[in-house]
Amino acid sequence: MSQNIDKQAVADSFSKAAHHYDQFAQLQRDIGEQLLTSVPNKNYSMIVDLGCGTGYFSEKLAHQFPRGVLTCFDLSEAMLKQVKKRNINKVTFQQGDIDQLPFTENSIDLIYSNLVVQWSDDLAECLQQIKNSLKKGGRGYLSTLLGGTLHELTQAWKTVDKNPHTNQFLSLEKIQAILKQLSVDSVILKTETRTLHYKNVIEVMRALKGIGANHVHEHQTQAISGRKLLKQLEVGYLPFTNKQGLLTLTYQVCYIEIIK
Repeated sequence: MSQNIDKQAVADSFSKAAHHYDQFAQLQRDIGEQLLTSVPNKNYSMIVDLGCGTGYFSEKLAHQFPRGVLTCFDLSEAMLKQVKKRNINKVTFQQGDIDQLPFTENSIDLIYSNLVVQWSDDLAECLQQIKNSLKKGGRGYLSTLLGGTLHELTQAWKTVDKNPHTNQFLSLEKIQAILKQLSVDSVILKTETRTLHYKNVIEVMRALKGIGANHVHEHQTQAISGRKLLKQLEVGYLPFTNKQGLLTLTYQVCYIEIIK
């Protein structure tokens, strides 16, 4: 269940997107808002926004739980610089890798992580570290992506060449199996499908690049260039065009609640 992820390449991809991330991240905000509705109002002393990005939800967490001390944790230094511009009260910043969490065991009351753990090398180990970091009774709220995400783009690229151009995500069954091995008081898992629409292939690719999600593990991402390549990709995308002539792009979303 482990992957070989080039974390430096991932960090570079998100760093390049840091300055314009928010203008492309509506889906991430929608999913993050849904995740946040699951977090009960309690007096959390220590809170971590794991993979905080530009701090959009860090700001919301600080506002919703003003008594807590918030740690903004992200792989990308450029993203953390964006968070600092928000001037959030009672916040600390930590650059690091979700697969090597630096937190003391039993030290955190709440971990919030929106669309981040799919970048883990080993989700089972990552979730174990999250669990270990939580206090007894502490809560973790995570969203991630499942297999089937971006399947339209995956299939369209297959008409162009045999190289991988989209990342593969774990199936629901694999995530369920990982969570079953996690010794915690309670696990709640919910799923949903979200579909976005774009006018053309260039819009699809620009949207992924805009949020830094265009890095493909173990493969050099190919930029769209040349009319022939673009035309091939457009033809490959024809089966995934709706009645209005818009291209669909599907995300399979998984929400996880962990109570230690």
